[in-house]
Amino acid sequence: MEGGGADIWGTEDAFQYYYTPVSGDFDVAVRSIAVENTDIWAKAGLMVRDSLEANASNAMVRRRPNGEVSLQWRPESGGETTSAGGAEADWLRFVRSGDTLEAYRSTDGESWTTIGVLTDADIALSESVSVGLAVTSHSVGTSCTATFQGLTGIEPDSNGDIGDVAVSGGVNAQTGVPLVSSTEPTDVTATGATLRGELTDLGGADAAECYFEYREVPHESWTTTQTQTLTAAGSFAVDADGLTDRRYYEVRAVADTDDGDTATGAVVQFSTPNRSNSQPNSDAGPSSSSQFDPDDGFARAAPWLDDETPIITITEPTRDQLDRAVTVDGERLIVFETSGTVDLDGTQLTVTNDELYLAGQTAPSPGITLIGGRFFLDANDCVIQHIRIRKGDTGPTGEGPSDAVQTGDGTRNNVIDHCTATWGIDETFSVGYDTENTTVSNCLIAEALRFPYPDKDVHYGTLVGDGSENVTLVGNVWAHNTNRLPRLKAETTSVVVNNVMYHYDEATNLGETGTVYSSVVGNGYLRGDNGDTNIDGGNAYLDDNYSADPETPMTENVTELNAPPLWPDGLAALPSEELETHNLENAGARPADRTEHDERVIDQVRNRTGSFIDSQTEVGGYPDLAVVTHELTVPNGGTRAWLRSWARRVEEGS
Repeated sequence: MEGGGADIWGTEDAFQYYYTPVSGDFDVAVRSIAVENTDIWAKAGLMVRDSLEANASNAMVRRRPNGEVSLQWRPESGGETTSAGGAEADWLRFVRSGDTLEAYRSTDGESWTTIGVLTDADIALSESVSVGLAVTSHSVGTSCTATFQGLTGIEPDSNGDIGDVAVSGGVNAQTGVPLVSSTEPTDVTATGATLRGELTDLGGADAAECYFEYREVPHESWTTTQTQTLTAAGSFAVDADGLTDRRYYEVRAVADTDDGDTATGAVVQFSTPNRSNSQPNSDAGPSSSSQFDPDDGFARAAPWLDDETPIITITEPTRDQLDRAVTVDGERLIVFETSGTVDLDGTQLTVTNDELYLAGQTAPSPGITLIGGRFFLDANDCVIQHIRIRKGDTGPTGEGPSDAVQTGDGTRNNVIDHCTATWGIDETFSVGYDTENTTVSNCLIAEALRFPYPDKDVHYGTLVGDGSENVTLVGNVWAHNTNRLPRLKAETTSVVVNNVMYHYDEATNLGETGTVYSSVVGNGYLRGDNGDTNIDGGNAYLDDNYSADPETPMTENVTELNAPPLWPDGLAALPSEELETHNLENAGARPADRTEHDERVIDQVRNRTGSFIDSQTEVGGYPDLAVVTHELTVPNGGTRAWLRSWARRVEEGS
């Protein structure tokens, strides 16, 4: 089966469904062979559904790409979905008896473990329902492939997309085909591993040549191992040598039968250790040529990063390589052996797996720029450095609001440092709701677009979502955004320190509810267009802020505090008289290696020129950066110091 769609979750769904009507009791089981890893929350499995409406009540025994099986259900039409359970398995089962629906999982299809029991008090299901198989990619515009075997208890006779899937799904049902599965490698060393698989069905053939294909993430070409001949179902293994230490690899089992069929197992991921067995250097934090280090806020910059962290090397500026690198499930350091422009084509690059260090400073000049889409950091404990994101008004998502950069709701301990975000729609760079310990430092946030609000002259900068705690906004430059520099929503706690706000109507909005607590220190407010307020609302400690426009009031409706309500331990503010020179030298991606658009905006701030724009086409359009390559040698020890050295090259030009 192939299915697209944002998710099977929340109050409505988007997925591919292969089903049949069933009335009364039933007992349905299936083996889930594989779920493609289009997203950590892609899912496939058995579903019982009250109707084919997108918001219908339903229950699903789901399997994710990591092999975890659990139960989820929507209790009523339009209700919120919830879930329970969670353990690795590959057999799924639903049994309905009267008003009771029982969900099971199994590792062998014979011994079953109960996941949950739902009664009519838990879920509203009619006597007649649809029962079948469902798959969603959890990635709009992307199709997820799921493979099932041995479906019993029903014979589906219909299939179709439910909800808004963007890309159509489909079903290919066959009998008498071979099946092979990939299992976790064993005996993994810095340079080798034992690859393992199982031929589960010959599909009527007499024999099969079984082997493995493996590759380093994120490369496309596969290396093929030697073969083994099997004449019956069973396991097989091959030793792979010549691997590189501190890398992620993908491996899949393959079986070619003597009657011409080929079966391919699901991709399994593993990583190799550091060959030197060096000791982690977790105490050496990353530093900056700026006054402000990534560790100076409340967030700790990648506390997990050490000399054992696997490395993923980007060798081509393509969406595919970047997608496959950021979606790896595990701690990873992404480095670049190429520069160039990565076109997101109106979609978003989403990070959902924790512990990512995206080191844009390692790219050769002129660095990496993402265009035509949003960078969405929906994960925890991540560091993003020296990347440019230029959203713009083109592509499918240009029809509605979309930031250039956004962190997900409920995320924690993220640092975004020395990045450039331009041409956002709605806001340009936002922190999600209910986040904890988020640092945005040394960034250039500029030229928000008015589209899609033709009746409003607004070009928003930054929003910090309700309920977010310990947000640090330091050393940034906001330029050519009419409002929200930043806007701190209800029940937020933030420090806004040593930022330059240039060309705006209204700058820092601390909310109207009185539930916002902030330390607003050493900021420069330059060129307020309409004489609106620089700092409005909230409860704030104010010190050393200045305005270059005497016509614009500094504060309005602010309850001033005698001491900072919060302040990070490592943060030391600059005197405001040093602010503008410092920030214009240090803000944005690769300040010693700025591209034309960044240089233009910084020059406009220096010279007090420039205007709001409605489209990137007004300032030359999307860039097409040169593709330059170099070879990186990541040391077996001193990983953090190595990253600092690359950061300083692009920050100081040394």
